[in-house]
Amino acid sequence: MSTATGRPAARRDAVVERLHGHEVPDPYRWLEDVDDPDCAAWLDGQAEAFARHAGGWPDREEWRTRLARAAAAGGAAVPVVSPPVWRRGRRFFLRRTPDMQLPVLMTAGPDEPPRVLLDPLVLDPSGATTLQGWRPSPCGGLLAYQLARHGDERPLLWVLNVADGGLVDGPLEPGRVTPVAWLPGGTAFCYIDTPGPGLEGGRRLRLHRVGAEPAGDPVLFATDLPQLAVTSAPDGRVMLSAAPGATSGNLLWIADAPDGRAPVLRPALLHDGTRDGTRAALKFAPDGGVLAVTDRGAPYGRLCAVDPADPRPEHWRTVIAEEPGAVLADCATLTDPATGEPRLLTVRTRHGASELRLHAPDGTFLRDVPAPGHGTVTRLTAPPDGGPLAWFAYTDYTTPPAVHRVDVRDGSCVPEAPPEPAARAMARARPEVRRLTYASPDGTPVRMHLIARPGGDGPRPLLLTAYGGFGASTPPAYSPAVAAWVEAGGVYAVASVRGGGEEGTGWHAAGRGRDKPNAVDDFTAAARALIDGGHTASDRLAIRGSSHSGFLVAAALTRCPELYAAAVITDAVTDMVRYHRFGIGRMWTEEFGTADDPEQLAVLLGYSPYHRVRAGTAYPPVLLTCPRTDPRVDSMHTRKMTAALQHATASSHPVLLRCEPGVGHGERSLSRWLGLQTDVLAFCAAHTGLRLG
Repeated sequence: MSTATGRPAARRDAVVERLHGHEVPDPYRWLEDVDDPDCAAWLDGQAEAFARHAGGWPDREEWRTRLARAAAAGGAAVPVVSPPVWRRGRRFFLRRTPDMQLPVLMTAGPDEPPRVLLDPLVLDPSGATTLQGWRPSPCGGLLAYQLARHGDERPLLWVLNVADGGLVDGPLEPGRVTPVAWLPGGTAFCYIDTPGPGLEGGRRLRLHRVGAEPAGDPVLFATDLPQLAVTSAPDGRVMLSAAPGATSGNLLWIADAPDGRAPVLRPALLHDGTRDGTRAALKFAPDGGVLAVTDRGAPYGRLCAVDPADPRPEHWRTVIAEEPGAVLADCATLTDPATGEPRLLTVRTRHGASELRLHAPDGTFLRDVPAPGHGTVTRLTAPPDGGPLAWFAYTDYTTPPAVHRVDVRDGSCVPEAPPEPAARAMARARPEVRRLTYASPDGTPVRMHLIARPGGDGPRPLLLTAYGGFGASTPPAYSPAVAAWVEAGGVYAVASVRGGGEEGTGWHAAGRGRDKPNAVDDFTAAARALIDGGHTASDRLAIRGSSHSGFLVAAALTRCPELYAAAVITDAVTDMVRYHRFGIGRMWTEEFGTADDPEQLAVLLGYSPYHRVRAGTAYPPVLLTCPRTDPRVDSMHTRKMTAALQHATASSHPVLLRCEPGVGHGERSLSRWLGLQTDVLAFCAAHTGLRLG
């Protein structure tokens, strides 16, 4: 139900629950069901209100033009090219030119030019079908890939012939996006399926023979835990990892390859981090060696050698020790052709910026590999059969993503291809990046990056964001939205608050569970530091965030609404009492806590954005965005938060909902991405005084 202004009317069936001695009002529970006729009518009213306000934002079309120009150079959400995945001399990679709505999957053999192997727009010209995952077989002759439509996270899995692109198998219905672990010979692979709705039924490892009926795929392993992953070695050995949540410690097994005639898996447990919150993962080397990357006994991570004959963790031998201050992010095993010896290439992140190093097989440091800049190295790849070369993607706040190649023969690091014309154009207009440190209320030093054009007097329109959850970092990375905002004269700030992974597992632990309020403290302190430092003012400061970052913005908004000129909240968790009942929320209880526990409920109510909305408060302009249905972070959070703010605010500022059908929590077409980002920037500019000249 809604009035002409889009404000919800109160419902007689408003709920007040008594939980562990707390009276918890939930007046908008009726908005949890998107199929309820009243909810549908309310959404119609919200769409009308949004269209009315958005039509009056200055420079809206010009923002889209600037975003499209910046997006032509690439970005995390709109990639131009990905590092190659190699299979016996054949490479596979993603590619997107500026005129493409979605990236296409390319392939090339040793003596052939690149060609398109899979184009989602050929399969569905509407742009509603996205490629969710892909994995070539060991010899490169087959490709397993997963497609999803309209943002649904229940993809179909298919297999095609690389030589002619013809379908040879599928569809399989794994229930969620699954890893694919091919077995030697390329005639079978392991995958994960979800037998029940959501994750309530746990996960299962199944074996599929190409061409066989999926219903008959044998179950090799099952767990009631919601998180299960599988990886295979070139010799067919299988690594399994399971965890009770997205940020809890994991269980790790290794097993010999299942026999195709009598498929049985006999996994040996190597690591159990469910009690101490530690994690481990295996890396399989071309020579049959096994390495483990773990934070067990090493919050910044260490690399260990594992004896395949006795892989118990007490016999793991540390090869590269922990280095405090530098988080071990990845490693690859290469081969020096001059000596035939393996070489270990490691990636560490120091305060969010990546460092590359080469080591001997016993861990002896050999040399630093010059990184392209003070930025981020991701997607490190190397041929599974060895060789002197590795590839990775590099980006920073002012450099669009590009693929670089490392050669162990001389330690060089060079671009794989010349920069795209759009990337060269962005480089000519490169802004300044400043690194500063501020103090949170408890005295903890927190780092922050500022991106801005040189010059400018007095406080400027500024957009502040942070992630601060699940141990995920916010490393330096190029974003077309940041580039467009800064080009227009605004300042963009990224704070590395507690709860993220920039400073190791301890930094994450300091901002999760009962300590989650520390992340909100750090974010609020960032806003105050920017105002006190003269970079901006309260009437020129906007905050924005998506997913966990959106939660952080919502929590900061309800704590100190007077600090901000505008806020944008996208795909966010906001009802911290009921979140674990929706989507995959049960996987997040280690991160947030659960209302089922009396002590944790008290902490949750202390910062839950939905429950912290106070009637009679003068809230600034707020734009909330979400898909109509989001299988990951249920859109009920955004609907309820919108209604609560609209009903409570004592100001004349708008509280708007932008609800988009046909998309999900993840990837979307370029035009859809441009539409969302255009509205976000135009909204923030309208309320911070940033005008396009």
